[in-house]
Amino acid sequence: MKTIFIATAALFTAGILRAEEFSTNIAPVVVTAAAQTAGNAAIHEVLRAEPGVVLNSQGGSQNDLSIRGSSFSGAGLSLGGMTLRNPQTEHFNAELPVPAAMLSRPSVLTGLANQGGHLTGTANFDLLPITGKKKIETGFGSDHRDWQSALMQHLLTKELGLGVFAGRESAEGVDYKDNDYDRDYAGGHMQYRKDDVRVDFLAAHQEKKFGARGYYGVTDTIPANEKTEDTLAYLAARKGDLNADYLRGGFSWHEFHDNYELPTLDYRNQHRSQVSSAFFDGRTLEVNGWALGWRTDADEERIDSDGTGGLGHHHRTHGGVSLLPQWQGDRLRVTAGARSEFFTGESPYYLPQAGAEYLLADNLTAFASYTETVRLPSYTELNYNSPASLGNSGLQPQTEQQSEAGFKGLPSEHTDWKIAAFHRRSQNTVDWIKANSAARWTATNIGEMDVYGTETRLGWYPAQNVEMQFAYTWIYKDRQPEDFGYASRYALDYPEHLVQASLLWRPVKPVEIGTVQALRWQTENAVRSSSDFGADSSFVVRFTPPKADYATLSLLLNNAWDDDFQTFPGQCSPERFAGVSLTLIW
Repeated sequence: MKTIFIATAALFTAGILRAEEFSTNIAPVVVTAAAQTAGNAAIHEVLRAEPGVVLNSQGGSQNDLSIRGSSFSGAGLSLGGMTLRNPQTEHFNAELPVPAAMLSRPSVLTGLANQGGHLTGTANFDLLPITGKKKIETGFGSDHRDWQSALMQHLLTKELGLGVFAGRESAEGVDYKDNDYDRDYAGGHMQYRKDDVRVDFLAAHQEKKFGARGYYGVTDTIPANEKTEDTLAYLAARKGDLNADYLRGGFSWHEFHDNYELPTLDYRNQHRSQVSSAFFDGRTLEVNGWALGWRTDADEERIDSDGTGGLGHHHRTHGGVSLLPQWQGDRLRVTAGARSEFFTGESPYYLPQAGAEYLLADNLTAFASYTETVRLPSYTELNYNSPASLGNSGLQPQTEQQSEAGFKGLPSEHTDWKIAAFHRRSQNTVDWIKANSAARWTATNIGEMDVYGTETRLGWYPAQNVEMQFAYTWIYKDRQPEDFGYASRYALDYPEHLVQASLLWRPVKPVEIGTVQALRWQTENAVRSSSDFGADSSFVVRFTPPKADYATLSLLLNNAWDDDFQTFPGQCSPERFAGVSLTLIW
């Protein structure tokens, strides 16, 4: 990274950055999903920069999400309000076959905002407006990594736009020497916008091939290979402002293929899952302080799984309805209602939902909420059988009761902050447990678990060309009895302390600097051979020549401190990565 700043300083010395570029007329930073990454970036690279989200990555090839200390099974994605699910395994909940350059910055939904979402929390993305831009990018870096991408948009009329996109990337030995990585994606996007009405249609496909040695708890002495194919068709419409009165809905069809093999053991399985989804939600016009928030959603899930560790052939449906009456006075807003969840072969669940906000002062609000959620175990948790992992067909639906209270404020146009305490009680909690050092990881109902935590966030925007975000999360998990076995792989392996900071800064018009820093103190784990302290760090520096503002040179650095913290216990971590890319936009 030192050479990056030396090179930038040399540009000043050579007079390439002219004096007028130091004026106060510096273009503001534009915060999108791709702000801290290359435009070709996959979704998981974006989430690494989002306060409140923990990304647990296996070589960058497979990525788990965690929100407020959840297991990977409790967090996932949504697109424009459409919750994306994978009945095979939530290990793929962070997959979305769309490049970051097309997406808004994610919003993290918990509590009342998480209606119809994942068990603990949901990271929601929205498609950006089609503006007619054309963008191509090419880059290369260490690990023999190289990538290319293209995004072409055209405004057919003032209201109607069309876009196509495609990209690829490859790398060698991203963690273990034979864990190579290839990703290809392509798709199209059509968008209609007029006044407060917007309609999006998206079709996209992505394929990934990667070495999976050491992944999913399998010993790293055995080579492994995996291939996934992800196809999404998505149609959504919206009328109105989501912060006021609105109506929104959509449909999606999502097919996911996952082929996994341990060739030296002659172990292979092939999984194909299909999910058809629909949702509608909205908020009615306010009358005498009263309004009604509501949501209805449905999913049909199918999975066909064969091979040595096949999961079988299954079909199940899910539906949900939320009714959330709201009353708002001069300073107080109260929401009280319920959500009903319906599953194939299960009795309905009736889940209370309530919350309140009180304006203590012009720039200070107190808030509190109580919500309940439920999820069915994945088919991997129920039926898997591999040399390293064993499912459990006796697992029951997992439920959570979540409460939070705190304060938030906007002391000035340059600052916002939030502090909250939360508690989560989980029943039929699913974790993968080792009974002893020689045992397989087994999907286990570890019973009732209480999660206590605090969350602090601060946003500081001292000027249009600077954005800084800080976050601190403390988590403690209490389970009785405490003795659960030899080791936990997910639910009981979590950061007790998490510090996150990010910066986007444009010191002069041609230069933009971004960095994401994260420190974690992980709970003890008998399988983890590294320290319990982890320091994740990334940098991006972009240079756009004043006389060629269509071209941007980006320098990228991930795992800047070459940290060897084992995100997953016993599993090798990727080494430092450095890269450079050239982007042309017109």
